[in-house]
Amino acid sequence: MTTALPIPTPTPGLIASLNAHTALNPNAQGRTYASLLLTHPAPQFEDVDRAKVERLMLGVAEALGAVPAVLPAGTGRAPSFSVDRVSIAPSGETLVHFNGTPWQMRVARSPSWSRVMAGIGQVLLVVGLDELSPVASAAEIDEYIESAGEAGRLYATVSSVADRRP
Repeated sequence: MTTALPIPTPTPGLIASLNAHTALNPNAQGRTYASLLLTHPAPQFEDVDRAKVERLMLGVAEALGAVPAVLPAGTGRAPSFSVDRVSIAPSGETLVHFNGTPWQMRVARSPSWSRVMAGIGQVLLVVGLDELSPVASAAEIDEYIESAGEAGRLYATVSSVADRRP
């Protein structure tokens, strides 16, 4: 009999290593929404322990309140809603906050993305359970989202955006 390993709370090292891919996308009604895809970085030279990466990323998803994502024509649940998982620091930096840990992730500066996201007041947070290169192109990110979504390996939540962390 095997015992399932517990889902770990994100550590400072994991949080610091996460890839953050920002995007502004139109929805079906033509309105813009901001999204943030978080993935585990693909190693350059060593093999990947896929089971370990999945457990770590499930911990990230759980700490954000994310649920299995629904893609068009797919099964699953609509994204949950998380309150203030994202904030704008007084310095203007975008921060992602995780339940169960005092550590936060700084999202690389993208003034236009941050401005639109803050103006909308919400952001779609997506967590991929598989690794992705930190230097992935837009086409590679789209392919990742499509294949991971079809395989049920994306988790999502919609977060409100706070002016600063309460």
